[in-house]
Amino acid sequence: MVSKHRRFELLDVMFDDLPIGRCTIDQWEDDRGDEQWTARVLMERSHASTTGQLVGRTREGAFRTGPAMFAAHQEGPRRGRTVLVELHGTGPLVVTTDPAAAAADPAATPEP
Repeated sequence: MVSKHRRFELLDVMFDDLPIGRCTIDQWEDDRGDEQWTARVLMERSHASTTGQLVGRTREGAFRTGPAMFAAHQEGPRRGRTVLVELHGTGPLVVTTDPAAAAADPAATPEP
């Protein structure tokens, strides 16, 4: 039984250092109480991504990050150029610091 379902948008999203714009996140708790999530995003057909770290900013300004793997894709609205990609989280989607700030300050560490 799924519980605590939440849908939200991430902005300024990066997937393994590749800027991909924005994506829609579905996050929920499974029967075991484990957090699960998926991301849907339009990506260039030539993205060639299979796994990586997703990081982006919520509309409220918090940054979230988590490991993900490629799950599926289908034609996007701009046929031939983009595909709608579904990424499955392979760990929790957690609050983190602004990656731009962390890059500017190597001593910065993510929040727990």
